[in-house]
Amino acid sequence: MNDRRMPSPLASKLINISIYQAGWFFCVLGAVWGYPLIGAISALSLCGLHLLLVGSWKSEIRLMLIACLLGVIVDSLQQAIGIFTFKKDPAWPLWLPLWVFVIWAQFATLFHFSLYWLQNRPLLAALFGAIGGPLAYGAGIRLGAATLGPEPALSILSLAVVWSIVTPVLCRISHTIDAREGTYGWFVNRGIN
Repeated sequence: MNDRRMPSPLASKLINISIYQAGWFFCVLGAVWGYPLIGAISALSLCGLHLLLVGSWKSEIRLMLIACLLGVIVDSLQQAIGIFTFKKDPAWPLWLPLWVFVIWAQFATLFHFSLYWLQNRPLLAALFGAIGGPLAYGAGIRLGAATLGPEPALSILSLAVVWSIVTPVLCRISHTIDAREGTYGWFVNRGIN
């Protein structure tokens, strides 16, 4: 592809965060309004759009699957100990709603674009996670997609601790996948970072 046709780094980041944020709203509002499957499928289609827009989709898919697996483990454990409870989807047979799986896959789409600046900065990634994680969950809870446990302060603290670990871990996994698959720097070299 001709580099003159590539979007500017700022435009790439804005497109990336806009796709993620739209998917987040699809998932959360779909759950709140009683259409969790439609919300999840709509957000999943935005993951597909993301893959169409990036050149190295193999590393993106791998990161999305790993993030989804990590997220399901993290959210399952937190829900099991009562940190929060997601709004149930009676049509979905698993312990977590489908839209939770999709939000985690969508979150992974940020690591080569909007969150690339956190690569190789684990302390900053931890701080970003400690603040951003509780804010995102708090927004979903305020909208009605989940409820906090009986001890709200403990729930928020737990979310901050978990996200201060998860965010740098995902940064590291992203970096490792890129290095292993030879895509490290692909986004930077094309001015997408």
